[in-house]
Amino acid sequence: MDPSKLYVEYYAKLHADRAMKLWPFLLQKSERPDFISKRRELGMEVTRAAIEQWAQQEADMNRAFGDEMPGEAIEQSILADCDASGNASNEQSPIFELPQEVKDMHIGRILERIADKTRSLKEYQRCRENWLYIFSETTGLDREDMLRVQVYVDALETQPRFDQILVKVGCLLYVLRQGETLSAVPLGGRTLYRLHLRAKRLSVAESKAQK
Repeated sequence: MDPSKLYVEYYAKLHADRAMKLWPFLLQKSERPDFISKRRELGMEVTRAAIEQWAQQEADMNRAFGDEMPGEAIEQSILADCDASGNASNEQSPIFELPQEVKDMHIGRILERIADKTRSLKEYQRCRENWLYIFSETTGLDREDMLRVQVYVDALETQPRFDQILVKVGCLLYVLRQGETLSAVPLGGRTLYRLHLRAKRLSVAESKAQK
């Protein structure tokens, strides 16, 4: 498997483990969903809200650099998530201000990934709880932007649907559950960097083992 895809998946798993305190479930690598607990208490699918043109550029770069290239765009996003002090806050402001049309593009892509993955959920292994983890491709979204995503989640009528949707924006992991108040779990930059290093090791090792 492409190590850049594995890197994204393992980083998401490690991040959710830490932010949501999932250690008792011992999520294991799987397919459809990407991670599943032994007794199917929890399954988690991982995806990126990638802008297609940017994703194609990254794929071209990965092919040029070979198997140890973990995914330049997403890796650099992770490494740039927090300030030098490694602090994170529930009230984190975007690192930079995006024009509204660019924000709309990123939010639209998050909504598309929720819709696409929700439609596919009926084909996945069923678990007691089904979660979706989404990497936002920008740190330029704030709580007001994510409230627009919460409105979309609240209006979903599709069955089955995800019990919980996690959206990573910078240092924050936004937690969306239908009919509940939007919340966010912060992790500091040093913690995220350690998760990055571990995800990189796991992805490269598994990619080589599959050859």
